Amino acid sequence: MRTRTRVSTVGAAVLGAAVFLVPPAVAGAGSANPTPMPSSSIPYPCKTSPAPSATPANTPPTAPGTPEIVRTTLNVVRLRWAPATDSDGIACYYVREDRGDGTFAVVASFQPAVTEGDVYLPWPPSGVPSQTHNLYVVAVDTKGAIGPASGTVAVTIYNDVITPPSPSPSPSPSPVCQVKATSTTWNSGMTTNITITNTGSTTVRDWRLAFTFPNPGQQVTLGWSATWSQTGAAVTATATSWNKDIAPGQTLWIGFNGTHTGANPTPAAFLLNGASCT
Repeated sequence: MRTRTRVSTVGAAVLGAAVFLVPPAVAGAGSANPTPMPSSSIPYPCKTSPAPSATPANTPPTAPGTPEIVRTTLNVVRLRWAPATDSDGIACYYVREDRGDGTFAVVASFQPAVTEGDVYLPWPPSGVPSQTHNLYVVAVDTKGAIGPASGTVAVTIYNDVITPPSPSPSPSPSPVCQVKATSTTWNSGMTTNITITNTGSTTVRDWRLAFTFPNPGQQVTLGWSATWSQTGAAVTATATSWNKDIAPGQTLWIGFNGTHTGANPTPAAFLLNGASCT
């Protein structure tokens, strides 16, 4: 079982309204029966299924705005869209994935006041570097009518568990950088997340991050978004084929799971391509 904890792109505040996720379920592209949401607190028809066919027809909602990507965090994408309108009131929004064969899967659902939220997407299969998901939004009104689809946005999820041996780095000279690390400790285990920000004016190419564990009992067991190696207390993370360059102003998220014996202090001093980072 693989643990993944990488974050990428800029952050945005989470709306106060609750977000309700549903497991993907493929249905016909015109289906009026998407997968029900699990929470009993959601109003009909989104609590179960849209209204049955015996319900008199009514005017469906308008199409929501094409969703935009606010940020991507590991396999979680935060989307934002303009609301739909309907004289009967909006009951919920469904985020669907276009399968490309005339069918779709419902990957998330949201309360009627929510027009921004997180959508969890599957990781690419083992050995596949990335996978693209084409997502769109539909609105459901309080009488069960499903409106037309919004425009589609393409979201790419990268497979960030790296297993090849460490490549020989080709460092760029004297990068200007900022590195921050946070650790979570439990029993004899730990998870450490690291952000690398290029604060300079030139691209850092084929990056290589080095640091030393404060405690000799700390050990990396599985890392992501980099190729990880450890000799004694010295740890090195090197770029992968898909994130080898860090543009000016860009932040890269990497991390690892590990074990420790006794104390688990967070590393504080980092070298990026041989240059010290703040």
